[in-house]
Amino acid sequence: MNDMDGRAQTGPVLPDEIPGFANFGHITLHGVRNTRDLGGLPTADGKAIAPGRLIRSGDLHKATDEDIELLRDGHGLARVVDFRTAAEREGAPDPQDRMQGVSFSDLPVFTEAAVGITHEGGAAGDLAALREFTGNARETIRGLYRTCLLGEEGKEAYRAFFRELLAAEDGATLWHCTEGKDRAGIGSVLVEYALGVPMAYIRADYLATNLFVRGKAEEILDALGGHGLLRHVDLDIDSIFYAYPDYLYAALEAVEQECGGLDAYLAAVLGVGDAERQRLRELYVE
Repeated sequence: MNDMDGRAQTGPVLPDEIPGFANFGHITLHGVRNTRDLGGLPTADGKAIAPGRLIRSGDLHKATDEDIELLRDGHGLARVVDFRTAAEREGAPDPQDRMQGVSFSDLPVFTEAAVGITHEGGAAGDLAALREFTGNARETIRGLYRTCLLGEEGKEAYRAFFRELLAAEDGATLWHCTEGKDRAGIGSVLVEYALGVPMAYIRADYLATNLFVRGKAEEILDALGGHGLLRHVDLDIDSIFYAYPDYLYAALEAVEQECGGLDAYLAAVLGVGDAERQRLRELYVE
């Protein structure tokens, strides 16, 4: 495998361990697979992200009452940011009626047409997209990562996301898409970079999704086989299910070409300049 682009890789690419960040902050829940508290993630200046403040996740549609209690009481959950489209939210709504006292913000990162091939639309989205898709899955998803960061919907969503974080004086903010892989993963990259987490640790946290979604990938493969789609669709199934280094590199390269790098992107596109980054560190680093 070429480590810089992951193109020869099949199956999940597993992350390097991060010192002091046990099991990538994974929160064991019954109904949600990929929920992680970023507390303990080291920054370059020898500090770490504070626990109970920043949580990345997949959607909460299947969260049990015990899951919700653990998030709210054990991790201080105060607000939820949903990066999914309106159709995704309608098909698998977060259990807001069971999460009294938690605020919800809907910030879709891209349009309905882009959802299925990222594996962020759930099984139904995968099946619908694969019936139509005949191109190169890997390249399509790389393109969608660029769209997340540089498309108008994505820029507005991440801009509003940072406004939420800057206004959150206490409690935990949880952000999610469907699997917590792509849209939530990019959100995590942006937050971690703004807080001064080294890029090697950002990359490892991005790839850590693969530790927690493998069972879901097997379920979807079974579903595709049951619908006969594996006989008719010639594409790299793994490309849809897992996080790969080249997805992240494609996004960062696009930002470099368009804006001159992540620092400039944060400041010029998202309105997160030096003063805002300092405030974020005051709020979220200890």
